[in-house]
Amino acid sequence: MMIRLTIQPEFARAYQQYADYRPGDTLRLYVRTSGPGTGGLFYAIERDQEQAGDALFEVEGLRFVIRPADFWYFDGGSLRYDKRLGEFGFQFDNPKLD
Repeated sequence: MMIRLTIQPEFARAYQQYADYRPGDTLRLYVRTSGPGTGGLFYAIERDQEQAGDALFEVEGLRFVIRPADFWYFDGGSLRYDKRLGEFGFQFDNPKLD
């Protein structure tokens, strides 16, 4: 199954600046829940390796992978960065989840 996800170049560049990721790194995007009882969902990111079945997005030299179990959250979404918000300017939006 293919998924659609827009990752703006500014998003990838900001992760290189603020999180010290480097071109060639493989980063897994996945779904997390916030604290107990809140039920809030958000994306998380960490260094990882690509696995069979992962969706792969290469942006600004970074390789972003998403495992099939998390496709539902990211499919149709967009990841962007708003430099006016400094190192906290990372934003995810998916109209399918509204």
